[in-house]
Parts: sequence; structure tokens; C-alpha cells
Amino acid sequence: MIITCEKCGKRYNLDVSAINRPRVRVRCAHCNHGFTVRNEPADERKTPYPEGGPTPSGHAVFAISNQKGGVAKTSTCLNLGMSLALLDKKVLLIDFDVQANLTISLGFSSRAQSFFDVLYAGSENLSDYIHETRFPGLHLLPSNSRMALLTKYYMYRPGFETLLRNRLQQIVDQYDFILIDTPPALGFCTLNALMAADHVLIPTPCEYLSMQGIHRIEDIIHFVRRKSGRDIDYHILVSMHNRRSTASEVIHRKIRDMFGNRVLDTVIEHDEKMKESQIVHLPVCEYDRTSPSARQFMQLARELAAATGGDAQQRD
Repeated sequence: MIITCEKCGKRYNLDVSAINRPRVRVRCAHCNHGFTVRNEPADERKTPYPEGGPTPSGHAVFAISNQKGGVAKTSTCLNLGMSLALLDKKVLLIDFDVQANLTISLGFSSRAQSFFDVLYAGSENLSDYIHETRFPGLHLLPSNSRMALLTKYYMYRPGFETLLRNRLQQIVDQYDFILIDTPPALGFCTLNALMAADHVLIPTPCEYLSMQGIHRIEDIIHFVRRKSGRDIDYHILVSMHNRRSTASEVIHRKIRDMFGNRVLDTVIEHDEKMKESQIVHLPVCEYDRTSPSARQFMQLARELAAATGGDAQQRD
């Protein structure tokens, strides 16, 4: 069983096969912090999805979400997706934000057909609206301004919250990872993304108000768990981190203390190369593969691939 120290984030592979107690007290060899972990039976560590769940074994759907704006959701979706593609994963990016920044970042017109057009046309075939990008292994379902009409046309229809999940059923086995970029507000798009996901990735900068954003999205995840009957997992990604800032470092430690093993080992640091890559509409690992943020996104891709049962061999 993989466990993570609640204080320093150090991970360990703990052999609990001979331990019958439901809870185990352990101590971190790195920081000497003592904490308790739950010893779940082997057949309960992965919650199977009931009929109609979002993904079969071997595939992962991530909603990238935070109710606070300006936390690098879109750049995380783009650069994580590109990094996973470099690990020879087949990746679908879904732009579910009316601003269509992910769509534009990949060189597509903001007038490209979106999920709204799928529903408006009455289509069940999502594949007809998915585009190959110029990067091998990376595909996109674009967004456009008509996504703003989803609330007006569909929000209060029975089962509106599962419209995306239902359509993903037909294509999910074609991809190793599906990443959904969501807007910074709870509405049709965010709720559909969370209902379709089996993981939620919460990017957060080390700012005082960022922890409030995490708490809000946690509340929504708990609601979705009750609504769907699925134990959706979630992970917190520290983004845009400035190690030279005392305030940023203090909040970073507080986030790790507060959320424990929910916080990923990988940290995405503040990097000018990231800003430059956005200007030229390129993922940072295509713009400058040697930059700190490019290396960190590749590390993030490996961490999530390992956590979801995939290998992590980088393509040349």
C-alpha cells in the first residue's frame, strides 16, 4: 500500500499484508512525523464503478477544476496533456470553458464546434467533433462562445449533469487519459465535468485565498460523490510556486499540513518560459523542453501515470 507523510509529503510502500488492524500508526523516516493510515482490505482499495460509471479499467478521466480563477487550470490541462502524450499516452483534452483558451492555445479557431454543438445537433457520436492536434497522441474537443448557451438550453432538464459522461462512454476506451478543462464557477460545465470524471486535479498557487478555493471544490466533490454514488478521487497540485518568496513557502507548507497526501509530490514553479510559450501558442515542453516547468510537467505526468496504473516511458 502506498502511503504519504501528511507533513512532508514523502511517499512509502508499506507492506500491510500481515496486519489485521483497521488503522496503522506509522512514523515518517524523513521528518519523524507520526500519523495514522487506514488499512483497507486489498479488494476495497480501488472502488469499482457501478454500471454507467465513467471509465473502464486502464483509462483515467481527470477534471481540472478550482472555483478560484487564475490558478493555471488551462495551462495545467495543456501541458499535462502534452507531457502524457510524450509518454506515449493517447490523450483527449476537452475544453469546457466558454473562453476557449485551451482551444486557442492549440491553434484552433474559437468558432470550432463544441460540446454545445454536439447536443444541439442531437448527436450521440462525440468522435465526429474531436480533432487531432499537430502533436502526436494529443486530441481536442474544442470550445466556443456557444458553450454559454448550455445553461439556458439544458441546465434544468432531467439528467443534465450526466450529458458529458453518457457521451464519453462510447469513446473512453480509445484514450489513456481524458483531461477536462473547467471554468472557475459551479454551473453546467463544471458539474458535468465532475460527474464524468474519476479523478479531480485541483491546481492551486501558494496564496492565502487559494486554500478557500480548495475547500469549495472539496465540498462540490463530496456533493458529486453523493449524487453519483462513486468515490471520486482528487489531488491537489501546487502551481505557479515561487520558492524565493517566504510567504509562498509558508503557505506551501500549510497546504501540505492541511491536506496531507492529497497534495501531489510534483510542484509547478513560476517560470518565465511558461509565459513565453503561451504567447506562441505552444506547450512549454515543445517551446523549451529544458525549462524548469517543462521538466516539472513531465514529472507530474509520470506521477499521475504511475498513480493510475500506467507506465511512464518518455518518447524521444
